[in-house]
Amino acid sequence: MSDANQTDSEDLQGNNEKLSSKPAETKSEPTLETTRLAALATPTVFLLFLIFIMILFLLIMNFKNKAPATSDSNDDPSLTALKADLEARRMEINRQRLAMNLPPIEGTAEPADDIASRLKRDADTLAALAESFRQMIADKNTQLSERNNEILRLEKLRQDISMENARLQSEISRALGANPETERLKTLLADSQRQLAAANDQLLAAKNSFSEDEFNDLKRRLDETTRERDFYQARARELESQMEQTKLFASSENELLPAAVELFRRLRKLEGMKDSDLTTEYSKVGVDLGANVLHTLNYATGVSELSAEDMAQLDSIVADEAPDGDLVLIIGYASKTGDSVANERLSSDRATKAAEYFSGRKRPAQIVQAVYLGQTDRFSSARPERNQICEVWIIRKK
Repeated sequence: MSDANQTDSEDLQGNNEKLSSKPAETKSEPTLETTRLAALATPTVFLLFLIFIMILFLLIMNFKNKAPATSDSNDDPSLTALKADLEARRMEINRQRLAMNLPPIEGTAEPADDIASRLKRDADTLAALAESFRQMIADKNTQLSERNNEILRLEKLRQDISMENARLQSEISRALGANPETERLKTLLADSQRQLAAANDQLLAAKNSFSEDEFNDLKRRLDETTRERDFYQARARELESQMEQTKLFASSENELLPAAVELFRRLRKLEGMKDSDLTTEYSKVGVDLGANVLHTLNYATGVSELSAEDMAQLDSIVADEAPDGDLVLIIGYASKTGDSVANERLSSDRATKAAEYFSGRKRPAQIVQAVYLGQTDRFSSARPERNQICEVWIIRKK
């Protein structure tokens, strides 16, 4: 290796001596190192230029891809279908409201409280209209009855006068001649004839004031009013049903019916009580509020569907155990096993599904509402499945 280096040094020294012996030129030629750098510089610059072009192209493509993604997210087919269905329902409701001379609903989302208030106002308006039409019908029936009674009275008066006239005619026939009573009887006959003519005039006037066309027109108006009354009564019942549906599920104390608020507050305070204290407190609730548990619905872990046995029990409550006007309050619970948020949703689902089943079978005057108290170990801390229930309470009408 040292020999090779020595040979290279000697060659390099010989070259230097040759170069130094040549005369200097006006323009020097490039060295070997300069030539190599120049050869390498051209591909490197080209490569860097290609890399820059590719990066710019990728940035442009990335920007183009992001813009349609936003558009696609806004054009979700399921969301578009839901919006179209909502708009169709809104237009149908507005058509019905315009038919009843009510203002249309604007195409914006309304809070549940505003919807309930508007439905209540509409129901009150329709109920007032129904009552007004009912009063008009009653007045017309009273007028018809008075007219018929007047006609009957005049007809009876005419018959009485006719009978009296026949009797007087008979007496006159017997009294003709030199009888001094003849003139008096003639006077009586003339008076009776005048009375008969007056009665006939009164009867005719009564009949003329109440012609057949007028009677038919009055009957037609009565039929129209009756149909309108029936329509508004049906609409009022429909709106009351919609309002009741909005009140069927209470997600908080503020949405509960007044009769259920105190019971909900007292049950919420029973966590951590002993069994004996819990029994005592339930008894106090029964005495103070007139409320008691009709039935307990039991659920398997993670299940919110009603069993056939629970459905049969709810049917029995609807038929025999819940008088009209009393409030049936269904309260959902879940055990403390698992996620607390999931348990809260599960207790809500259990209560709402039971209330929906009850509402679909109840009588119009029966009242039902659902609420939930989330996860608990009130009914058993050792056996979690005993807390997977719904309590069906009844609160007596005061």
